[in-house]
Amino acid sequence: MSVVKVSDVWWRYEGRREYALKGVSVEVEKGEFLAIMGSSGAGKTTLVLTMNGTVPQRIPGEFRGRVEVLGMNTAEHDVTELARRVAIVFEDPEIQFVMSTVEDEVVLALEPLGLSREEMRERLEWSLSLVGLSREFLDRPPLQLSGGEKQRVAIATALARQPEVLILDEPTSDLDPLGKEEVIAAIRRVRDELDITVILVEHESEYVADFADRVIVLSEGRVVMEGEPAQIFRRMDKLKKLGVYPPDVAELSTKLNLGVTTCRLEEALRLVSKLVKGVRTRALRGKGHKPGEVLLECSNVKHIYPDGVVALRGVSLRIHAGELVALVGPNGSGKTTLAKIISGLLRPTEGEVRLLGKPIEEYDRLHLSALIGYVYQNPDHQIFNQSVYDEVAFGLRLRGLPEEEVEKRVRRALRIFGLEGLEEEHPFFLSKGEKRRLALASVYVLDPKILVVDEPTTGQDMRFSETLMQLLKKLSEEGRAVIVITHAVPLASRYVDRMIVLREGRIIGDGGPREILTSPIASEGRLVMPQILRLYRKLGLDPSLAPLTVDEFLSVVEIAL
Repeated sequence: MSVVKVSDVWWRYEGRREYALKGVSVEVEKGEFLAIMGSSGAGKTTLVLTMNGTVPQRIPGEFRGRVEVLGMNTAEHDVTELARRVAIVFEDPEIQFVMSTVEDEVVLALEPLGLSREEMRERLEWSLSLVGLSREFLDRPPLQLSGGEKQRVAIATALARQPEVLILDEPTSDLDPLGKEEVIAAIRRVRDELDITVILVEHESEYVADFADRVIVLSEGRVVMEGEPAQIFRRMDKLKKLGVYPPDVAELSTKLNLGVTTCRLEEALRLVSKLVKGVRTRALRGKGHKPGEVLLECSNVKHIYPDGVVALRGVSLRIHAGELVALVGPNGSGKTTLAKIISGLLRPTEGEVRLLGKPIEEYDRLHLSALIGYVYQNPDHQIFNQSVYDEVAFGLRLRGLPEEEVEKRVRRALRIFGLEGLEEEHPFFLSKGEKRRLALASVYVLDPKILVVDEPTTGQDMRFSETLMQLLKKLSEEGRAVIVITHAVPLASRYVDRMIVLREGRIIGDGGPREILTSPIASEGRLVMPQILRLYRKLGLDPSLAPLTVDEFLSVVEIAL
């Protein structure tokens, strides 16, 4: 029985020329776990917003077609009525919090249901328990929780209403590895213990392979692929063109022509372990990285915030020209604080930062911003102009460049970051992914010697994330230093020259990605290993040859076919 039926839906946001959805038809069966994948801007979030009536009831635009959820036409039944039976959890849980404690947040969601106090208490404790949160969280302010805890509270708030349909819109994209693990565990419990229909919007195919009964892939507002995970992920080349990358083990099974596409690590281990003859003894080639001159040096840098939080506890490092560096580690380890001190946005409580051999505080603000560009994790913190074009042009105009040169540089940056066609759009109306790219473009256009980028791939599809890392790598090879704060360790490991691992305000590791990921530092820093490396380790093969990609695995491991 279909509980969600989307029939030939077209939707265009007010002020946009292009339709976000173009004749989309989808049906979801009762109890099914459906995953929606596709590139950034493909229409995934717009599609799920039609399922709770937000589109077309709360957002202006042009709507055609029909959406029925649990027999209700979502254009005719009010959003508040639909919300009793359809719950949605967004990428950013903070936009859903309005109360001062976790208990009040969940109770607020229950009040419209007319439950007794005893029933509310039972639902409250049941929903928190389901996502792995204890009673100790009841009195805590939601906004002071970690990222993973916030998202679990948002899921618990949705589940407390006991909805028949639960929609999760990229629930792990803003989280560190620990937060992702917490939320994935919560989703797994929902999947195992509740007989509800779940619709998950997600970029990370490994999670989709774990949960989904069926996958649909959107591209430019249309459904272009549909099927079970194994069916979808075997179409590797087409998927990558659509911004969706299959799990490493699915790519491996396809390249080995095993006759079956394996999407899960344990299945791949059972199949591949029977075929492994050994390893080729030659070591993998290194990246051949030769650092250039020292551009920036930190000496025993400490930082204590006004509220007494100790963020850095004596950090010393050198950043060289021509290197791409990843700052990695769990949330709260000091990565962003260090990046802001490197960029001159914060001053250390103790220690010294020298840029090109000169104390960083001796540079005036305009000169410093031309030497070091900083891109915030939250793009709203740095975007303030009235159009996309003016945002990218602002820094160049501030420096008095001729308008002809401004236009040339801006057009190039817009092209590189996939923002062509949005020149006159107000940044407020951009998607979160588009805002991230706009923030990057506005700093990149200034051509700084050091570029510091905080979580650039969050919320982006894998195709753009790969393109972005390739671009950052190219920028470093041209003689700049590029520093990336990231939780996307499997992706970063394929491109960066160095990984600097922080935990609790200290550097606990500094070296090449292969060196870091095959040492105890990976576990201590809570780093997510590439899936192919986890498979290799489970096979018990020579750790000195540890592969970071599927192609490296095939070059190292001898397979009997």
